[in-house]
Amino acid sequence: MSPTVTPSTAANSTRERILDACRELAATTGMRKLSMDEVARQARISRAGLYKHFAGRDALISALVEEELARFFAEVQLVAQRYDDPSDRLVHSFAEAYRRLSGHPAVRPVLTLNPELFLPYVITTDSQALNWGRMFVATFLPLDGWSTPAAANQFAEHVARAFHTLILIPSGVLDLEKPDGPENYARNFLLPVLDHLWSAPD
Repeated sequence: MSPTVTPSTAANSTRERILDACRELAATTGMRKLSMDEVARQARISRAGLYKHFAGRDALISALVEEELARFFAEVQLVAQRYDDPSDRLVHSFAEAYRRLSGHPAVRPVLTLNPELFLPYVITTDSQALNWGRMFVATFLPLDGWSTPAAANQFAEHVARAFHTLILIPSGVLDLEKPDGPENYARNFLLPVLDHLWSAPD
């Protein structure tokens, strides 16, 4: 017996097909020349059908970024949940996050071809990406045990800023591309800060 296809499930399926098409195009050509016509062709949908789901190019790109970030955070959160010790949780979560984002098929082409698309997310007075990063770090480190009430937020921002810098400006010195490179970076440059803020006097 075939499953019942309701209008809402059909709409969700079409929306996912559109986002998949946008993702594939971003991975091959970046997003500077991305057009609604190209996405419609790639998704095998009419231009009018595409506009039923997304009002325009900016809305489509925003939806893709939000979906990718939600998936990214969920996958890293699964890794964090495997470890009880805060230090292990930090090291392995950071390494998973770095590998997933630096190896994302759309990130490098966009950084190479049209990096300005990242500006609204990272280079603003109230960076959306930094806010996400701060909140995310805070979710996998316990709230008790910090030296001061502000220490947890300070450390979360420190990790988020380091992470964004490493993704946006790849390093040839820190050996992050070695098999254990991200773990070693976290142990050498993040754990000492965590230990200090965890044990420093009030």
